[in-house]
Amino acid sequence: MFKKILLVLSALFFFLAPQTFAHTEVQVIEMTPSGFEPVEVTVDINQSVIFLNKDTNPRWPASNTHPTHELYPQLDPKTSIMPGDSWAFKSKKAGSWKFHDHNYPHFRGVLNVVSEDGQTSISEENNREDKRISSGKLEFKGPSIIVGFNNFLESLFVKIFGKKEFETVNLPDVSAFKKLTYEKQDETLRKIAKDTGSEKAWEFIKNAFRSEGGASGGIHDLAHLSGILLFEEKGFSGISNCTTDFAFGCYHGLLDKAFSENLDNLPKAYEACLKLGPSTSGPTASCIHGIGHGVASFHSTTNLEGALLDCRKLEGGKEYCFDGVFMEFVRNASDSFFKTNDPYYPCDKLEKNFAYSYSFECGRNQPSLLMGRFKMGFDEVINICANSPSKPFKEGCFDSLGFALAATGDVGQIVSGCQRIGVDEYISKCIKASAGELVFQEIPGWFEKSKAVCSGFPQTQEECLENVNRLIKEYNKKITFNFRAIAKNEDPSSYVREQLKVCYDLGGRDSCYRQAAQALYESLGLSQNLEIFKTNEEYPQVYARCHEVTHYLSRLEYERLGNLSKVYSQCDATCHGGCYHGTLEAYLKEKDGEKNFNLQNDFAKICGKEDDYQKPIEYNECFHGLGHAAMFVTEMELFDSLKLCDTVKDQKLKERCFTGVFMENSSSSTSFDHKSIYIKEDDPFYPCNSLDEKYQAVCWQYQSSYFAIISGQDWQKVAGLCLKVPEKYQERCFRTIGTNQVGFTSSLQTMK
Repeated sequence: MFKKILLVLSALFFFLAPQTFAHTEVQVIEMTPSGFEPVEVTVDINQSVIFLNKDTNPRWPASNTHPTHELYPQLDPKTSIMPGDSWAFKSKKAGSWKFHDHNYPHFRGVLNVVSEDGQTSISEENNREDKRISSGKLEFKGPSIIVGFNNFLESLFVKIFGKKEFETVNLPDVSAFKKLTYEKQDETLRKIAKDTGSEKAWEFIKNAFRSEGGASGGIHDLAHLSGILLFEEKGFSGISNCTTDFAFGCYHGLLDKAFSENLDNLPKAYEACLKLGPSTSGPTASCIHGIGHGVASFHSTTNLEGALLDCRKLEGGKEYCFDGVFMEFVRNASDSFFKTNDPYYPCDKLEKNFAYSYSFECGRNQPSLLMGRFKMGFDEVINICANSPSKPFKEGCFDSLGFALAATGDVGQIVSGCQRIGVDEYISKCIKASAGELVFQEIPGWFEKSKAVCSGFPQTQEECLENVNRLIKEYNKKITFNFRAIAKNEDPSSYVREQLKVCYDLGGRDSCYRQAAQALYESLGLSQNLEIFKTNEEYPQVYARCHEVTHYLSRLEYERLGNLSKVYSQCDATCHGGCYHGTLEAYLKEKDGEKNFNLQNDFAKICGKEDDYQKPIEYNECFHGLGHAAMFVTEMELFDSLKLCDTVKDQKLKERCFTGVFMENSSSSTSFDHKSIYIKEDDPFYPCNSLDEKYQAVCWQYQSSYFAIISGQDWQKVAGLCLKVPEKYQERCFRTIGTNQVGFTSSLQTMK
């Protein structure tokens, strides 16, 4: 009922509003298959402009920014203009208004509207359509006064009824949302942002279209809109919410909006990107790449050299900005910008005319141009890449072919396509780029497929897998592991190695080993798994992290049996005694939840007496395991765990407890991808250099494990760090270099 009242009153005000007479001259802008002709026109205020569709396809002229048309909302017919039809527009605001074709965003133009004094600039006062004159009376400006009056009525409604019931919006059903027209999706997304915030709106789009391509069309436009909404609410800090989904659409929209009028905020955009991580990390590079898109859009994808020069103003990451510029030009510049008779243009021109090299980034985008706009075949583009005299262009070009192949999602097609290049150096680049793109775009099955693609060129398989793992980590890609139960009559050793290799290839992140242990336990139980580990220690996927897996296996066994001695009877020193550690972790976790158990008072009593054990080593292992268990139940609180160990009276056993605490802190046995808060990358000697003397000897012994992690197992660097610890503890530090190597190689000669 309320909306009907608004409509009636709105109509009344519209008819009461005085009309302004227009100039009689008319300016025609033709919409042709090549774009807008002319691309720039100048008119007076109130002079009519007619957009005439001389194309065979529907066209839709509208003001920037795409796809929201917010720069000048009235410059928008709200629908496509059919072939042969036209749309008349009469501007009432002076200014230089950039516009584009909503259906073909690479078609751009500029409408300059000159005021009576010959100026195109717009004051803040002139830009308000509900302008108030000095007498205090309102100068009616048609529909704009309706908007103001509507707002007044809505506020009145709120005061009377207490809420805007007509604005209440719940998150829509995803399947229903995807069936809406783009205009309705646009309206709905804005409503979500208004009610719940722009961040929630972007999350909704990511979830709605997850694993779907979004390089162009409606999904990419919605990502654009999400970026615009983020900028409007958060400014440049909204960049931290953007992700690379849907071909960087969020970054593009945010930066298009930020640079819609000028590039004054270029330094702010760069600073915002640097907050996403190290300057060379994937998210930061993606953000700066988005700046390139925004800069190219500001130049209306017509002034390539100007856009590249603007990228060079950045303090760092210029190459990522160049890449964004070239991608935007390939996608959105008019066909007349490129040369069908020169497949290397504009890369060759830039290399000839500028000492500053753009060849790699230009070459990286050229195959998209050749196969997309010029409709060349894959083999034809291979020849163009190979025949370029520019080495950087070749490298970028073959990278791009890998990206193109990844879009197929077919491992066989990717590998055979790269093999057709015929030169090992460039086959390797193609394979690496394809595998990385599978991860980056989250092509369905990307985790398994990326590994399979890497194995398609064994010569550089390890390097390819390292790149895949880097991308997974930097972009925080979440993996669904497909561990399975053992098949009937399957060899148990082969089965175990296969499951552990999944985690080994990935570096053990995302709680992979926890999930692997669950599958192994359900198939084979604790004792059989320990025996298999013992007889398969020569395999890297086993010896590298089986200590971690035994933690999880023995926890599961204790949860099943609920008896410490029964689980301990199955444990031995296999995989550095992880079975003992995990058992105590589960036991202590259970006890800590009991009312009659006091952790501080009862901690030292848990292991009982040495006479209770068949072997003295088991008694010692119990106290070492207590240190691990202390870190487990205190959630990795180092100082709380050390205080628990201090309750043990025997000094040697107390130090055994310390070893478990510091081992867990330095290398995080069961939290490999979640670092302790008591280690610092900028201070490799912390926390040992801040502890009481009684803890220092054991701390420095296990700090060597942390040295190994931060140096990438470069044992020369580890030795150098050991030489910097207090001299009386150096022997302990060097001793641990030997024990650490067991987890990284099975070769006795390498250890020696």
